[in-house]
Amino acid sequence: MKRQAARFGRRASKARGELKNLVRFRLGETYYAFDVANVEEVVQPASVTELPQMASSVSGVFDHRGRVTPIVDLRPRLGLSGTEPSRQTKWILMRTEFGLVGFAVDRVLDVIGTSDVLDAPPPVGPNAHERAIRGVVHIESELVFVLDEGRLASVVASMTLPDELS
Repeated sequence: MKRQAARFGRRASKARGELKNLVRFRLGETYYAFDVANVEEVVQPASVTELPQMASSVSGVFDHRGRVTPIVDLRPRLGLSGTEPSRQTKWILMRTEFGLVGFAVDRVLDVIGTSDVLDAPPPVGPNAHERAIRGVVHIESELVFVLDEGRLASVVASMTLPDELS
């Protein structure tokens, strides 16, 4: 993933600050991003196994190279309406305090470098999806909401999963 930053080119703004690489993706018409430092891999969706009493935003778990990995659907987690997966749907697998967690997104766009300072997210309410926004950056005349993968992954905290499949 980090090598992709060079391939896609660094499109950094002229603002002062440390260069941060972000993996940018879309949910509907809105742009979001995760810090690439915690991204392990971007994969095609696979079949998932549903578990009893899962949170509604958890699609299920799948076997990723012998590791049981939960998949979080970001649409309901962020308060967006659902949609059927398409050929462009991807899972962004990220290292979190809860282990490896996959996030289902509509389309991964690119890895971008920015030195923009994150603007604070607008204080619009106490909902979980609003607390999951770390900040906002301006990339190519678009607003990109930078998400906190730890807060989004917290939905899997109560799930008891084996570390590996036997």
